[in-house]
Amino acid sequence: MAESIRTDSIALINSVIYPMAYPGRSQAIFARGGVIEALGTDKEILAKCDTKTVVLDMKGRYIMPGFTDTHNHLLAAGRSLETLDLSDARSIDEMIGKGRHFLAENDISADGWFFARGWDQNRMAEKRFPNRFDLDLISSDIPLFFERSCGHIAALNTKALEILKIGAGFRISGGIINSDEKGEPNGVVSEAAVNWVRMNIPEHSAETLRHWYDLATEKMIRCGITSVQTDDLEMVGRTQGVFDLYESMEEEEKMPLRIAQQWHLRDEGELAAFIENGNNRRGGRYFRSGPLKIHVDGTLGARTAALREEYSDDPGNRGVYAHSQGELNRLVQRAQEAGMQVAFYAIGDGAIERCLNAVETANGATGSRIAHRIVHCQVGGADLYSRMAALGVMADIQPAFVTSDWPIVISRLDTERARWSYAWKSLINSGIPVGAGSDAPTEPLNPFVGIRAAILRQDINNEPEHGWMPSQCLDRVEAFSMYTSGGANICGELSWRGTLEPGKAADMVAFMEDPFIVTENELLNIETGLTVVDGKIRYIK
Repeated sequence: MAESIRTDSIALINSVIYPMAYPGRSQAIFARGGVIEALGTDKEILAKCDTKTVVLDMKGRYIMPGFTDTHNHLLAAGRSLETLDLSDARSIDEMIGKGRHFLAENDISADGWFFARGWDQNRMAEKRFPNRFDLDLISSDIPLFFERSCGHIAALNTKALEILKIGAGFRISGGIINSDEKGEPNGVVSEAAVNWVRMNIPEHSAETLRHWYDLATEKMIRCGITSVQTDDLEMVGRTQGVFDLYESMEEEEKMPLRIAQQWHLRDEGELAAFIENGNNRRGGRYFRSGPLKIHVDGTLGARTAALREEYSDDPGNRGVYAHSQGELNRLVQRAQEAGMQVAFYAIGDGAIERCLNAVETANGATGSRIAHRIVHCQVGGADLYSRMAALGVMADIQPAFVTSDWPIVISRLDTERARWSYAWKSLINSGIPVGAGSDAPTEPLNPFVGIRAAILRQDINNEPEHGWMPSQCLDRVEAFSMYTSGGANICGELSWRGTLEPGKAADMVAFMEDPFIVTENELLNIETGLTVVDGKIRYIK
């Protein structure tokens, strides 16, 4: 059924508007039917209002385009808001204690799983991964799935291994199942094996998924996020299940922001079936099918990010590739033939190089070009950035990563490669379009966490003193642009959203303090006063 023509209108007056577009600051804004019609003075905007216009006196508050989170895991982020957070565990013993305390305080159903996330062996006294024997001290009756902060490594207890039938000799293509000296799995899994575990945990009920959806979307709206791209296939388990969830939420008018799904499909066969069924073209006003997501490598923290040269602190190790160059070429070409953007997950310079090789091959084979993007894009190089710019490949970065990774980068990479890592200023100066996201629940949903990190390149304790590689610090306009116009751009939507201009979507956020005046550390405490999506008030303080 065709959508009826909307005549609703909204006007925000007596404000300071940062449109992130020419000609700059304004005082008031008017939108009709979810589309901005004018910016101007209070007098000019009030002249456009009729008796049915919603007019809000903003009392001098500060308005910007709504934030885009270019890459997160919405359902996992929602779940993380009510599960055990291990990010502050400083030893495995402390992690065990936290797990026991959580079990004592919370009911887990007879067939339920105990999920936790956030541990980091680099921050724990033992400097090793927790294993099944550690987790068995929390519970031997309930299956445990404890993910590292990056989400690429996890620890399972013996009960979980038994349920999943992971035993001696068990193999997952592109994944790692760690074993003890007897060849028995020790409960530590990484890369594709973690994804396999997520996909094979018994399916969550529709009620549970909706609950996690509600938690995450409410949090995002309160943070001023008006558009998100999310990867939820591993949480839901089935492509159709993802569509069922999101399309039903939109049909029931329970979708407060714009959502696109990134599809982490497992192989060429799944991609071909997905495209043949028309799933890449499905979408409504708020929910749509988004890019193909391809995991290319792992993480620096786990030494699985794929590098062109070996790790400085692990001779002989160059990381892990999830796909051969040939497999990657075929996946990208098939997506490009269908007009589907690819969001490559690539951290190491070796992985980024393979991505660019695949794009070049697809361009030659199809005679067309699509603006693909590299998510994370952490370990770069002058030659790689030059190729990205020439191919029109964009960077989808997660600035908050630098706040936790900076202590290990030089030891992993040496000083020369470290110089080209998390090199956001160099990306921008190379003419590469850059957008930003949280990768929640790896990092918090709050965009100001990433914005502060992009400006300061310091952790929450203001270390290192002058920022890590301070020449790569961004100014405020650059940092905010990554979450507004830049985010819309790498999502392929800058033509109709991402800035506050006539003809674009009325997606706006108002802050109680001026984000261009407060100190960088004060950014973390800025309160959202109003969030508007599609001309509709979704949150008001």
